Amino acid sequence: MIIRRSTARVRPGLLDEFRAFIEAGTVGFAALDGFVSDEIVVRPAGSGPGTLTYVSRWRDAAALAAYAGPRWRTEPVVLEDEDRFLVEPLAVRHVELRRAVPEDAPAIADVWHAAWGDGHRGLVPAALEAARTRDSFGPRAVARVPGTTVAVVDGPAEPAESRVVGFVTVRGEELEQLFVAAPHRGSGVAADLLSAGEARIAAAGHPEAWLAVVAGNTRARRFYERAGWSDGGPLDYQAETPLGPVPVATRRYVRHLP
Repeated sequence: MIIRRSTARVRPGLLDEFRAFIEAGTVGFAALDGFVSDEIVVRPAGSGPGTLTYVSRWRDAAALAAYAGPRWRTEPVVLEDEDRFLVEPLAVRHVELRRAVPEDAPAIADVWHAAWGDGHRGLVPAALEAARTRDSFGPRAVARVPGTTVAVVDGPAEPAESRVVGFVTVRGEELEQLFVAAPHRGSGVAADLLSAGEARIAAAGHPEAWLAVVAGNTRARRFYERAGWSDGGPLDYQAETPLGPVPVATRRYVRHLP
């Protein structure tokens, strides 16, 4: 799946009107071949320009190209008369969600190591922190490739130079790992990966998904709660290490799946 984010900086006082303009201009997108879903994200900015991001999700690059044209990676689609709302030209960015392949494992390990430290350092037993060396993430990433979905963005030089910026891993009905590189947090990548993980669990026939969040990681807990997950109570999670499992105080979050 390709996720396209078109972000506009909107002239002061026109944000609500521009939102209605975009809603009217995209109302027929549901009928387009390969279109999956869309949403509008608005961020007001007081008396200055606000921003509006139109997020559209497409089955694959071919479907997006059929809508946006052969230069879809770099050129925005501008509706007729849209320019009158804009402070500057639209900015477009794309994220591809796909099943991981073995060649992704080193990049997954890099993201995992850095993001795990950000979310767990000082919140888990010292024995677990000591075990989570950079080298420890490589074999674990390789082992989890079959259950992993990665988020990939184009590189800064060439579209072909893509890089993994986040991933989600499922094992059975457990959404086991979800991490995003620091520069891409708050961009919507984590929410898209969460939805992809939920979809994989549902597709395997499980009516409910669960995950463990370190009790002190309030940022992650708020993220899951906003996404519709419920705190199911305390759980002593057995974190695997080369020296055996380490119990970690976590909260068990659950979500019923459609």
